[in-house]
Amino acid sequence: GSIKGNTFKWYATYYKGHVSPCLGSVKLQKIERRQVIAFQKDLSEGGLSIRTCNNIMKILKIVLKDAITDEIIMKNPAEGIKALKEVNAKAAETYHRALTEQEQRDFMQEMADEYYYELVAFLLCTGMRFGEVAALTWSDIDYKQNVIHITKTVTFNEDNTKTTGTPKSESGKRDIPLNDMIKGVLARQRKKQSIVIPIDKAENRVFVSVYGKIVDNGAVNRAISAALSRLEEQGKPIGHFTAHALRDTFATRYIEQGGSPRTLKTILGHSSLMMTMDLCSHVLPNTKQKEMDSLKIVL
Repeated sequence: GSIKGNTFKWYATYYKGHVSPCLGSVKLQKIERRQVIAFQKDLSEGGLSIRTCNNIMKILKIVLKDAITDEIIMKNPAEGIKALKEVNAKAAETYHRALTEQEQRDFMQEMADEYYYELVAFLLCTGMRFGEVAALTWSDIDYKQNVIHITKTVTFNEDNTKTTGTPKSESGKRDIPLNDMIKGVLARQRKKQSIVIPIDKAENRVFVSVYGKIVDNGAVNRAISAALSRLEEQGKPIGHFTAHALRDTFATRYIEQGGSPRTLKTILGHSSLMMTMDLCSHVLPNTKQKEMDSLKIVL
């Protein structure tokens, strides 16, 4: 109960995938510091990101620390072993990927007949995280106040089943204003639900899988990949991306069209302005010139 289900899922994945195969058969009392260092070295040379390596080491250190608490061992062999140093690359230069306007246009046209078109369009128009969209219910759409209330996200139970939980941080709880584009997507989704979607009325979710269950990002990413493959066959290749790129693309369009980074921070649910500025660093030099050109100072 001290961590969220989604965190527990990743802890279990890291342990079963990396810690257990290497050290799982070794008695705790027999684990030596040199083995832990060698384990960390193997992780770093195994093609994993530095962040992933450090997260795996974090799991191992938790196990060893608890072993001391349970009086199984007297000394932690991982104590004092420093985390691998991360290169402070900007978010926009790492896993983030924003589509150009032409890529966005070609991609959305190709997605038009896909089952998940409305979900993809909604991600692009709101900048919401995938889990937030998957957890969204029609009661969260407040037409009176003209906002979307974001108070939950999809997470995992300890048995790896999906459920709905609270956002990871307080900044994740927020309201996003509705506009005509978003309302249009919602109207189309509501119509689709009434015709073709086998929905569980008790859940009342805005977006569901083809089976009426909580939508999975893997299914949406497969639909995105299929559209990208068709575009490549048409001679319109676009570099691979996942659903998360739609959030980055929203942020990029927002800044390009004169939006305030501080306002964007609240829309995206970032905990700090630095996160937003880091994400949009590749856009700001272009908007800076436009804003300087439009600046009028009386002399």
